[in-house]
Amino acid sequence: MTAHALRATVRASRSISRSRSLRLTPIATVCAGLLSVPLLSAAQTAPTKDEKLETVTVTGFRASLESSISAKRLSDSIVEAVSAEDIGKLPDASIADSIARLPGLAAQRIDGRPSAISIRGLGPDYSVGLLNGRQVVSSGDGRAAEYDQFPSELVGQVLVYKTPDAAVIGQGLAGTIDIRPVMPLSLGSRQMAVGARMERNSNGGLSSTGKGANGNRLSFSYIDQFADRTVGLALGYAHLDSPGQEKKYEVWRYGDYVSKWGAGAQGVPAVGTAGDRAQFAQGFETSVTSSKQVRDGFMGVLEFKPNANFHSVADLYYSKFEQDRVAHHWVGDIGLWSSPAAAFSNTGTAVVNGNTLIASGSVANGHSLVYNKNFKRTDEITSLGWKNELKLNDKFSIDGDIGYSRAVRNENYIQSVARPTANVGFSFSGLDATGQQSWSTTQDLTSSSVVKLTNDPDWAEQRTPHYRDEIKSLKLAGKYALDWGPLSGLEFGVAHNQRDKTVQSDAFRLQLASTNVDIPTSALRGPVSIDFGNIHQSILSWDVPSVMGLYTAVAKDPWSAKDNKYAVHEKVTTAFAKLDIDTKLGSVPLRGNIGLQAVRTQQNSDGVAWNDGSSGASTGTVIPVSGGTSYTDYLPSLNLIFNFTPNLVYRLGLAKTMARPRMDDMRAGADQPKLVANSVAVDEKYGHWTAGNGGKPDLQPWRAQSVDMSIEQYLGKRSYVALASFYKKLNSFVYQQTTTRDFSGFPNYSKTLVPGCSAAKPDCNPNLGDITTQANGEGGSVYGFEFSTSLDAGWLTPALDGFGIVASESLTRNRLPKDNNGNPIYLDGFSGIVNSLALYYEKNGISARIGQRYRSPFTASTRSVLLGTETNTQIGAEKQIDLQLGYAFETGDLKGLSLTLQINNLTNASAVQTRGPEVVGSAGNSKGLLPWKVDNFGRVLLLGASYKF
Repeated sequence: MTAHALRATVRASRSISRSRSLRLTPIATVCAGLLSVPLLSAAQTAPTKDEKLETVTVTGFRASLESSISAKRLSDSIVEAVSAEDIGKLPDASIADSIARLPGLAAQRIDGRPSAISIRGLGPDYSVGLLNGRQVVSSGDGRAAEYDQFPSELVGQVLVYKTPDAAVIGQGLAGTIDIRPVMPLSLGSRQMAVGARMERNSNGGLSSTGKGANGNRLSFSYIDQFADRTVGLALGYAHLDSPGQEKKYEVWRYGDYVSKWGAGAQGVPAVGTAGDRAQFAQGFETSVTSSKQVRDGFMGVLEFKPNANFHSVADLYYSKFEQDRVAHHWVGDIGLWSSPAAAFSNTGTAVVNGNTLIASGSVANGHSLVYNKNFKRTDEITSLGWKNELKLNDKFSIDGDIGYSRAVRNENYIQSVARPTANVGFSFSGLDATGQQSWSTTQDLTSSSVVKLTNDPDWAEQRTPHYRDEIKSLKLAGKYALDWGPLSGLEFGVAHNQRDKTVQSDAFRLQLASTNVDIPTSALRGPVSIDFGNIHQSILSWDVPSVMGLYTAVAKDPWSAKDNKYAVHEKVTTAFAKLDIDTKLGSVPLRGNIGLQAVRTQQNSDGVAWNDGSSGASTGTVIPVSGGTSYTDYLPSLNLIFNFTPNLVYRLGLAKTMARPRMDDMRAGADQPKLVANSVAVDEKYGHWTAGNGGKPDLQPWRAQSVDMSIEQYLGKRSYVALASFYKKLNSFVYQQTTTRDFSGFPNYSKTLVPGCSAAKPDCNPNLGDITTQANGEGGSVYGFEFSTSLDAGWLTPALDGFGIVASESLTRNRLPKDNNGNPIYLDGFSGIVNSLALYYEKNGISARIGQRYRSPFTASTRSVLLGTETNTQIGAEKQIDLQLGYAFETGDLKGLSLTLQINNLTNASAVQTRGPEVVGSAGNSKGLLPWKVDNFGRVLLLGASYKF
């Protein structure tokens, strides 16, 4: 390493240490220290050809680590990798768990399972998922992949590209995750393995009508080579039957409803001198949910390589994922808007983040509700691909890749509602502290003579969302070996992807013949206990399917069609070229590539607009509408790798990247599109278009220019230390704002106005108008540092052979402009700190590993089964610790048998969410976060065995 480069590294380290916004944490400090040692000593040198090397064969986690580090080291891009030496060796329930341990990556738990993945602090919408190099469909209403759909047993390797490669199609702004199966001809011999595990959730069985706390996992894999190793076959099957047992508490919105909204609640303490009152919650909801996730996954790879000139691979992946959830809810409505209204007494207040809350006391005139909910969801993902490579001569080869993938998701959500016929009060305490909340009532909520099915309120409902996502892809490419000075190869081609996504959700109100109806004795089940935090309440339960005959389903919420019924269509054609670099800069070996993608996008969306009659329509009307646009992006990329010594690598990446917008934000639907008069003149005959909210069919991508740097010191096959930095200048991003939309084709219900321009803007386009929606903004940046290391302690001294540590930390910040109203803009899923630490021992068949994953608080937009978006929700810091113990028989009659004990979420950590109050006075803080949701999913214990033939 040159003195100049070393000085630059030291200056950068000092700059980081001085920064208050990017302070070094212990993990980062350790990584930086490990990096400095080999830098100052100019690294270790490679062995000479005369040196004798002792060959040691390792398996299991250490073999996976070797493979992952080798992939990272040899790549021409900045990548992270997780590998298994054959099918079935990754221990996690889904590939999401495995990916989340990589440096700079974090998982977002959905219903207790890691599912969505964030890269470098940026949310799932900013990255792209690939399956064997082809884009992955999504069973959600966006485009982000749901990685819990992919069994880890069927995956050979996952590569995470943090800098683009011009030959990889469909890359993201934050990164690209490529899930790859095992290639059978890459293995030396036949391999077969079977595995079985028992699973138990520590929360036990919480429901009287739902599933229990026990589950199981089964897997089988077969890999073989035939016809003198010209044909290879890999088959894998994985079955997951996983129990979910959730305890949940959620408070309704807080606010100063008395002084600001005129609510009639009594006994609310005054705050300050401006007439403000203490904030309080409108109600609460606490529940237990028992669920069963059953997933059957199959993967097959057929490989044919008759000679050195031709190579053909066909791959298939199929997954069916069924979820069955039964939930029991106790809901308390304090009667804020009732008559008589809520009456507080014996109140105690507390100040939380600038807001004075009623934290304890009693409230009269409220009432309890008891919900029983049934939810069934089925996801099916099918992916087919066929890739052929033909070498025409020593320099030129061509390849073609065709793919098809489809995701289909069907849901059936039923909510049955009951309540006592009499109102009653509640006692409460601890509302100012997460996990300390307590509510109680004097009513017997387990008695069927007290609790009855009800139409008051009419919240019993059924919803049936349906999603379909389909991608067809074709790629044709050529490779030509060059000998043009520093250029060693050319890769070029064209790819075409067609994506079609449809979403349709129907909603029905479930009406009873009278206001209150007894629950049939045949439908009653045993009482359910809700014991969570300081809440201890038993409630009545019943079998929801058994009472459906009492309801009449009536279509509800026709206006929701603008958000819940749409189709988005994309045709994306990408021409690409990449030049490989292999040369020397002075005495320093230099490799890498420079490339360009020209991406042509045609997109359109179909949906419906809603008019309730105020615009001139005689009655509420659902109107078919559509829209779209086309655009071209040019995405250059440069990757340079300098080998200062055989084991010291410096990487530089420059690129322009993009991430396509969420598909639900591209929907065509709109709320109340209508003409508004251009002036107040009585005889005004021209108007301009306006709409309340909706989608934006011509929404364009997030776009950024990025710089990435990484310096990596390799200390052995299983040891390295790396320091990386990145900077992304956001040329375009997406956030909610009032913007312009083309209303061409929208019906005009006005009897007096036609679209036209005002005198002040005579040259306007009369079809353009205003709408509040997700739209493109400009400016801002995302930047950060990453520290990572894998240290095989045996590299330090033979006495520690078998021990090791894997650690990483990412520190990420962003600077964004404010929105049109001067409010801050939040990047969805953004975490400023993500780190992981794992300690392991593996030797003589004994293995042990304990790992911790952490991500700092982040905001997230998630859609529930009701398709309601929760924007800017603050999800608290997450820290999860997992433990795995195992023993593999390496000799004797039991050779090939492995035993495993695994505990996930060892500390039984809960997921916590907070959000600000709904309305405040001058004495409150609208941005001060208050306790909101707490979810506990229990520990997961797995005990199992696998046998490798």
